Amino acid sequence: MTSVQLREERAGKVKRARSILDKAKAESRDLSSEETQEYDRIIGDVDTMKAKIDRMEKLETLEVEQSDPVERIAGNLTAEQRYVAAGDKGGAPLHRAEYRQWLRTGEYRSGEFRTLQQKLGAEYRDTIIGTDSKGGYLIVPTAISPDLVKAINDQVFMRGLATVTQVTEAKKLGIRKMLTRMADADWTTEVAAVTEDTTMAFDRRDLEPYLLTKLAKVSIRTLTLAADAEATVNDELAYKFGVTEEKAFLTGNGTSKPLGVFTASASGISTGRDVSTDNTSTALTADGLINAKYSIKQGYLNSPKAGWIFHRDTVKMIRKLKASGTGDYIWQPGIAAGAPDRILDIPYYMSEYAPNTFTTGLYVGIIGNFSFYRIAELNVMFMQRLVEKYSDTNEVGFIGRRFVDGAPVLEEAFARVKLA
Repeated sequence: MTSVQLREERAGKVKRARSILDKAKAESRDLSSEETQEYDRIIGDVDTMKAKIDRMEKLETLEVEQSDPVERIAGNLTAEQRYVAAGDKGGAPLHRAEYRQWLRTGEYRSGEFRTLQQKLGAEYRDTIIGTDSKGGYLIVPTAISPDLVKAINDQVFMRGLATVTQVTEAKKLGIRKMLTRMADADWTTEVAAVTEDTTMAFDRRDLEPYLLTKLAKVSIRTLTLAADAEATVNDELAYKFGVTEEKAFLTGNGTSKPLGVFTASASGISTGRDVSTDNTSTALTADGLINAKYSIKQGYLNSPKAGWIFHRDTVKMIRKLKASGTGDYIWQPGIAAGAPDRILDIPYYMSEYAPNTFTTGLYVGIIGNFSFYRIAELNVMFMQRLVEKYSDTNEVGFIGRRFVDGAPVLEEAFARVKLA
């Protein structure tokens, strides 16, 4: 079954669920216990099918990409490292097979890469032999496969929406921020003096990539027997880094980590962009969401990077809401291949780390143009292989290191949904 067929089947289930709600409303009654069970079952099927559709579409994309073999996985080696690795062959790249060999054994298999290992220093042992945590570290962190960075991008949807800048030389990334716009132009006579503008003002927001580290442990047996040791390590590290980054991009406090969109701050999105009108103290409403949407200028919402972010509990509530003027459901499923589900004609994204406590004065969602969330990062990721530290448990440790920062840089492009 193709992804298009799955989407059509999912749309049919959505229609069935809505017919249950419409029947109860037409009869001016609440759902019966049987109807509630059937509705929840259908909605559960809809959510399950969404995940299946996403997997199918990724698979279909990968099948298309199969014709483009991956020829290099360590594009971040220095010029010296490339020269040493290639000998006199002119800079051959580090190939996938060599990376897998390094994951399993910590050594390079071919002669040219053994030369690289000898040049860099294969293994380092501290003189404090009695300290277990001091043994078996590589001297030089190794730049690893771009596949891992791509996997992290798949884990963190914010990275696909945000504007990502690689910091290659400077310590910080300075982003110009307009505090107040220029006043309107003046109507004048032909020979009148031009009035100077005094309202436009700028500020600068600095992003300094902070160190983010994660440890993945893999059993020696798994590394030995796995057909693809690379996938074993990359999947685990991608998940760990992805979860950490997503939390920070959403709810980080900006102290030695990114500033999240759900954190009220004068350095990001202030409380002046909170919208609570027509929401209750325990639930959001269709009118409240409409107010949030139209508190943002249309130009921001026309962008492909515009969207809502909610917790799945919030989306479950929104699926039952209708616009007061038309009676239409404000949640609509995506029908076309690759089309996302929408709320009030705007795509939405679900995260387990979005707030979902329905209490007075708390945030329950956000809408905005997320291209104005800026991420600054070093253009390389490092990994170390811990040979002896976990030898007593028959495991090998892999430490990944990234440098990342992020923050919203234009608050008028966002509106947070808040309970009254």
